[in-house]
Amino acid sequence: MTGKVDGADAASDDGPGESRRDAPRHDLRRDNRVSNDMTTPSASKTTDMPAAPADAVPDAAPAPGRRVRVLARFRRSQDGATAVEFAMVATPFLMLLAAIIETAMMFWTSQVLEEAVSQTSRRLLTGESLTRYTGNTAANTAAFKNDICASSPGLVDCSKLVIDVRTYSSFAGAKTGVDGSNPITAGGLNTTGFGFNQPQPQQIVVVRAVLEYPLTFTSWSSSLANIGEGRRGIVASTTFRTEPFNAPAT
Repeated sequence: MTGKVDGADAASDDGPGESRRDAPRHDLRRDNRVSNDMTTPSASKTTDMPAAPADAVPDAAPAPGRRVRVLARFRRSQDGATAVEFAMVATPFLMLLAAIIETAMMFWTSQVLEEAVSQTSRRLLTGESLTRYTGNTAANTAAFKNDICASSPGLVDCSKLVIDVRTYSSFAGAKTGVDGSNPITAGGLNTTGFGFNQPQPQQIVVVRAVLEYPLTFTSWSSSLANIGEGRRGIVASTTFRTEPFNAPAT
């Protein structure tokens, strides 16, 4: 009986002892499984991550549909409409403004030339020309032209100015002579025979100055360009009877 009891005791001692040794190992394995579940992402979480967008590839060319949408958006856009409208209106407006300014300058030049011819011709009216212009015809023509240019600085181009001084015995003869030597004929400029004739007392004198004026913005106008494309002939003239001055003895 002692052996059985001892065996039973041994069995009873071994049984609880072994269960106590196995219990901690069982709990440790369970804790490891729990910790692994907490640190390792699940397959469902991995599949729920969003995919990278297709247009994130830097070398990918834009699709045709995308280009069409961009062009349609550009067509509907109103940005810069004011600048485009201004550019469309500004060009003809500026050209018209330049034509107005050029026309005004042309008439101003014509008025200045008229005044210069009138002031310079007073030397012919009073007989002062007999002592001022004492050279030959060419020298007197150049001197009289220079006096006209001195009275109209800045606006009259003397290199394109031609003057003519003619004397007549009557106004009827002056009209006939002027009509027969019109410098602007057949759409051109003709100053053949122009020169300087020294006036004498009680003579009818016709003074003409013809200026070739260039046109830039109004060259298309046939009413302004009367001596060819881009050119206008400006004629300033005056007619008078000289005073009964005493001519110097020759």
